[in-house]
Amino acid sequence: MNSELPHIAIVQMDVKPGQPDTNINQMINYIDEARSQGAEIIVFSELCLTGYILGDIWEIDSYVEDYSLYSEDIRRASKDITIIFGNVAIDKTLWGQDGRCRKYNAVYVCNNGEYVLREEVPKGLPKGIHPKTLHPNYRFFDDDRHFFSLRQLADSCGRPISDWLYPYKITKRDGTLFRFAVQLCEDMWPQDYQSNGDSINILQTFAARGAQVAFNLSASPWTWQKDVKRKKVIQSIVKSSPIPFFYVNQIGAQNNGKNIIVFDGESAIYDHHGELALQAPPWTPGLIHNNTTDYKPKKKSKQREIASIFSALRLGLRHLDDIRGVENKFLVATSGGIDSSVVLCLLEQTFGSERVFAVNIPTHFNSQITQNNSQELCKKLDIDFLKVPIEDLYQSISQKIKTAEFADNQGDYNGTVDENIQARIRFSDIVSGLAAKYGLLFTNNGNKTETALGYATLYGDISGAIAPIADLYKTQVFSLASFLNNDVYNAEIIPENIITGQTVPSAELSFAQDVTKGLGDPIKYGYHDALLRNFIEYRKSGIDIMRWYLDGKLFSQLGWQDEEKFSTYFPTANSWIDDLQWVEHQVRINIFKRIQSPPIIVVSKRAFGFDLRESQNCLSKPRNYDRTIKTVLELPWLHNIK
Repeated sequence: MNSELPHIAIVQMDVKPGQPDTNINQMINYIDEARSQGAEIIVFSELCLTGYILGDIWEIDSYVEDYSLYSEDIRRASKDITIIFGNVAIDKTLWGQDGRCRKYNAVYVCNNGEYVLREEVPKGLPKGIHPKTLHPNYRFFDDDRHFFSLRQLADSCGRPISDWLYPYKITKRDGTLFRFAVQLCEDMWPQDYQSNGDSINILQTFAARGAQVAFNLSASPWTWQKDVKRKKVIQSIVKSSPIPFFYVNQIGAQNNGKNIIVFDGESAIYDHHGELALQAPPWTPGLIHNNTTDYKPKKKSKQREIASIFSALRLGLRHLDDIRGVENKFLVATSGGIDSSVVLCLLEQTFGSERVFAVNIPTHFNSQITQNNSQELCKKLDIDFLKVPIEDLYQSISQKIKTAEFADNQGDYNGTVDENIQARIRFSDIVSGLAAKYGLLFTNNGNKTETALGYATLYGDISGAIAPIADLYKTQVFSLASFLNNDVYNAEIIPENIITGQTVPSAELSFAQDVTKGLGDPIKYGYHDALLRNFIEYRKSGIDIMRWYLDGKLFSQLGWQDEEKFSTYFPTANSWIDDLQWVEHQVRINIFKRIQSPPIIVVSKRAFGFDLRESQNCLSKPRNYDRTIKTVLELPWLHNIK
């Protein structure tokens, strides 16, 4: 790193949302540690005193006022050191867009017991702060709802944002002046934003005014492969403004009610060429100093991605202890299939076997293979296992429903009715009853593929306190199972017969799902995973999929390529079109199930819950939908498949 820079420490802190006392104690300890190690500057992350995702707590004035006062504690702790940190700032003389006193998501800078002021910026802001310039307004981000941005401030004054983009200045221990830029999270993604009709380049303006380094204080959630995109963005903006760039992120978990959002850290220092010089290890709290060589970046592997998913899910699960303030114990309804097996392993790895319990609830449809899988897995994990057969309950309730008749409606006792009876007995009666009896939280074991298609029973297996794998497609669940066996346990803990597909995925709710005969779920895992990923995460539709086929780009655009399986699944164009319409239909009509499902740990670009804000609307299609189908059917099938 540049030898002209002072000794800088950045903090990758485990931020506890809504717990400022816990957070400030951590901060004071880090400040003392950094000072003792000779640091001149210490930098924390965005809203590190409060947490970022607090929902409508931001609307409770008494809380917000109290949160803002914690900045005074940090100011008093700034003797012989410059502290840069994120907190809420308030201005009671002005109104924000939420109809309450104006709030800023802000960077504070203090030194030697005083807030550092910038004489060049317009008057009117609370002391020592620089507001967040750009507010994200997508996914689960709600900044605009609660906070007033620098862009809004500039627009309301009729002034350019640049009027506020002046570096902070402090005097180093050697007596020289040091100038630095500060920004918050979204501020390093300015390419899609404008102010008063002008494009925004925050870093470039700071650099042109003499900033020698930039600090970005972030609360940036982890999702799969997001770090790759983030690195490219940082390198791009540093290329246009060649000064060192310090990215300071937090770790931990926060939630918006329906989603648990995890933060991986991976704080990093980039040199003035945009090259990654140092990077903090993910998921790990601690200090990083710019004068060290201990944190040289390592090349990432595909295996590390599944390892990150594993770490993210464990962090999200541990958040439940923080929320409830107790050491929770968990109950898993284990079927002997891949999903419940992975959930059991995740819980055992996160909390230990003593806090995990399992119950197998068979009827005559459940094979001995899957029952044995359940029992053997629990034995290997040293998890307390219970078997509660429900054949008598199932037969009794089934018979009552079969024979119950309305005077004017004979009804249709079909296979779906019969299957759902079993699922509801298992969860509404047995699992929830056992959970209540023993004071346990029970899990929802559904994956993203099945959640999307509505392949679950309302008030049955869609129930639970947490859905640990509901943001993983079925193929990812299989990958995680292999990772658990090969890299975590180094042994066959999850039975290989379900990982290899020897025992096919099956709900085992009818003889049509008899795993001993190779019969299972009606879902084409792999292909449907890829299709759903494009629907959910990339906001594509059936007409986009058909156009990809017509353009000869179906496999490359889907991100899935298995021509042999595809042609087996779909021997005719009509069979493919029917399946495509079935998937679209299932996704749309099952929103009512998803909005009643448990909280989901976010690991993808778009998760169900408040991340993907679904509305229940009537089914509709673009006007050229049917015409595109006709074009597909008129051409030779599989003539242009790539």
